[in-house]
Amino acid sequence: MFGRNGILSRLIVAAFVLCAGTAAHAEKRVALVVGNSAYQAAPKLPNPAGDARLMSDTLLSLGFFVVGGGAQTDLDKAGFDHALQAFGRELIGADVALFYYAGHGVETHGLNYLVPVDANPTDEGDVFMQAIGMAGVLDQMEKSGAKVNLVLLDACRNNPFRGRGVRSTTGGLAQMQAPPGTLISFATQPRSVALDGDNGHSPYTRALAATMQHQGYGLFKTFNEVGLAVEKATHGDQLPWVASSPIASSFYFAGKPARAQTVQAALTPETNASPARPSDEALRRDLITDCDRLAAQPYDLGHDASLPGVDLDKINIPEATAACNAAMQTYPDVGRFAFEAGRVASARKDYAEARRLFDKAVASGYPLALHNIGVMYESGDGVALNNAEAARWYKKAVALGEPIAMVDLAWLYQTGEGVAKDCAEAIRLNDAAIQTGNPDAMNNLGLLYLDGQCVRRDYAEAHRLFEQGAALNNAACMNGLGVVYNEARGVPRDTKLAREWFEKSAALGNPQAKQNLRGMRH
Repeated sequence: MFGRNGILSRLIVAAFVLCAGTAAHAEKRVALVVGNSAYQAAPKLPNPAGDARLMSDTLLSLGFFVVGGGAQTDLDKAGFDHALQAFGRELIGADVALFYYAGHGVETHGLNYLVPVDANPTDEGDVFMQAIGMAGVLDQMEKSGAKVNLVLLDACRNNPFRGRGVRSTTGGLAQMQAPPGTLISFATQPRSVALDGDNGHSPYTRALAATMQHQGYGLFKTFNEVGLAVEKATHGDQLPWVASSPIASSFYFAGKPARAQTVQAALTPETNASPARPSDEALRRDLITDCDRLAAQPYDLGHDASLPGVDLDKINIPEATAACNAAMQTYPDVGRFAFEAGRVASARKDYAEARRLFDKAVASGYPLALHNIGVMYESGDGVALNNAEAARWYKKAVALGEPIAMVDLAWLYQTGEGVAKDCAEAIRLNDAAIQTGNPDAMNNLGLLYLDGQCVRRDYAEAHRLFEQGAALNNAACMNGLGVVYNEARGVPRDTKLAREWFEKSAALGNPQAKQNLRGMRH
């Protein structure tokens, strides 16, 4: 039924039989992302739909469950109401609630309204009926009980209905009081108008998406940096503004500062000689080459977050070989290119060359190369299969905060292969990886909750983890949702919905989903 959603390029089918224990729950993050561009009776806007997609992709990479699976674009009034209702349902039990909107907004009588694409008001009374009041959105979020509520508004544009009797007393949007536990971020100051942007994204959303991805940035740091970035990009013409009430919980979009987040695994003395994690300057994440596009590893923290990565069996070997050789020659000090060249060598089964390139990447301080050497030992690629040696290399990578290594080391602790079985350590490692947004860990921990191994059986938590991973396009989590609905694990049996999830997973190549689909036909 289930298999390891592996970093390894092989399938391991396993039943999890482990010791009893407890695990810290991953933070439940829920977002609704809306971008309206194609207005029917107001000026069309070129960027909000694209801004929403950028924001949705960024939030998904940061472990948010995004309502609807992604950006909701060009919503009419009925569609907007439906999306807000779905948002409200998903907020039950959420720790963090986030609402993002890009598009036209209008202020009237001191209140702010978001404009659906079919709005066509002829007076201020029509605005109340045809638009979405921000007061209602804030009230919904406050009543959800989430510890942290974030409202991000890229809607401070000119009043699109000014010539129709819809008066605005302020220009732009009005100030709003933040309810308890809430931060509201405006693209510009009250009574000011934000720029739509001329390069595919607004300056506010572009800065916000980039800044969110900085590990260790708390809320104040994040929005202060966004403000500075927008001010610089617009030469002082636009200054974002924040309204906030006291927020009791600490929140980091991309995780706590590295020192606090690093998992302290039991390391051998040799492990302590591992290189320190390289700086942003050494990683050169801003540099994107064809080697990155053709051979980047999914969920690698060392490359630009906009790169989805390429699974090993999908690498175009001739093109990637040429691109990575060129990148290594042009940028000999950037260890990522030696690492990605090593992945290409692995894809063509030249394991001696892969090991040489991974060693070269390790020497330059590229942490994920340590993990991939461990993979070679766990899979027996070019070396004798040795799970103990694999664990040793994984621990080195874990010590430097690599989520992928956390997932694979957790698997060894679950199965007792190469290390003594340690249920608590397996849970801890998976949970740490989930905090970074890694969907493989969401799948593996979801399986444990589903079967009641290591933790008390909790179908709702399994379902939530599978949904979170499915929103990140993870095939194993989609298969898990199919099983949940097919076997009525905590939900009414729904074979139609189960089949849909199996089909989505199978379309991404998941062999277990294909097997489950065949089983449904009998």
